[in-house]
Amino acid sequence: GAVILRMADLKLGAVEDFPFIEPPDGRLIRDGYRLLEELGALDKQRRVTTLGRQLARFPLDPTLARMVVAGAEKKVLREVLVIAAELSIQDPRDRPQERREQANEFHNRFKVEGSDLLSLVALWDYLRTKQRELSGNQFRRLCRTEFLNYLRVREWMDLFSQLRRIAGQLGIRPTTQESHPDHVHQAVLAGLLSHIGMRDRETRDFLGARQSRF
Repeated sequence: GAVILRMADLKLGAVEDFPFIEPPDGRLIRDGYRLLEELGALDKQRRVTTLGRQLARFPLDPTLARMVVAGAEKKVLREVLVIAAELSIQDPRDRPQERREQANEFHNRFKVEGSDLLSLVALWDYLRTKQRELSGNQFRRLCRTEFLNYLRVREWMDLFSQLRRIAGQLGIRPTTQESHPDHVHQAVLAGLLSHIGMRDRETRDFLGARQSRF
C-alpha cells in the first residue's frame, strides 16, 4: 500500500506496469489498492485523493498515517502521533526472560485501565518529563534500570518530532484542549476499518468489511 501510494503521488504510473527487478505478487498489489481505497487515499479510478496526498507525506504505513490525520480531526493529534510513532518501531519496553516479572512491575506503572494505547501515551509523558529533568547519561541509566531500550526510546522520540514537523507543514497542529480517550480510539480505528466488525446476535460472529466474517 505504501509503495502504491508513493508511486501514485509521484505520478510514476501504475504499479503493475513499473519495471521492478522483482515484481510484487499480484495479490499483494490488489490488497494494496483495496487498502488505499478503504482509507480514502485513492478514488474508484485509482487516482490520489486530497487525503491520499496528505498520507503520502508521512514516512509511515498508510494505516498509521490515516490515524494521524484522524487524530487532528478529533483534536487528539499529540496522542495519536505518540501512538503512531511507537507502532512504527520495535517496542521500547524490554522484557528479559530472566527478569520478566521485575520488568513487568516497572512497565505496569503506566497501565491505563481499558486502553493499551493510552498506556503508551502515559509512558511517553513520563519519559519526556524525565528527559527534561536528567542529563543525557542519567536518562540513559534510567532507561536501563527501568527496562526500557534507550536506542528505541530515542528512535521513538526522533520519529515523533519528524511526524509533528510534517503535520505542521500540512497545517495540522496539536490543540491545547484536553483530549478525550474515546476520540483517541476513534482516530486509531480510522486506519483499521477492515478490523472492525458488527456482531451478529444469532450466530455470535462478527460481520466485517467486504462481507468477511470472524
